[in-house]
Amino acid sequence: MAAKDIAVKKYVVKLDEAERSHLQALINKGKSPAKRLLKARILLKADTSEHGEGWSDGQIMEALDTNMSMVTRVRQQFVEEPQERPSSMARNRRV
Repeated sequence: MAAKDIAVKKYVVKLDEAERSHLQALINKGKSPAKRLLKARILLKADTSEHGEGWSDGQIMEALDTNMSMVTRVRQQFVEEPQERPSSMARNRRV
């Protein structure tokens, strides 16, 4: 498993309280598509903020039964595409 754990992350996930709450609500409701729920779980596990779990990619991959590219891609999208952030999703959702 050591090969899967990367010490220095290029894409560091830090969620604010609103983003964490949105992701938790999304998961708790459970009515979203499976891929969206998986992405929410990845972000919550990868979160390095004060309230986050800060798991390594390898730990996330094993716990959520997904692949490394999915974990890396979700991290990258979160950092590089601010419009895809959970807080933005809540604001941009059509009613």
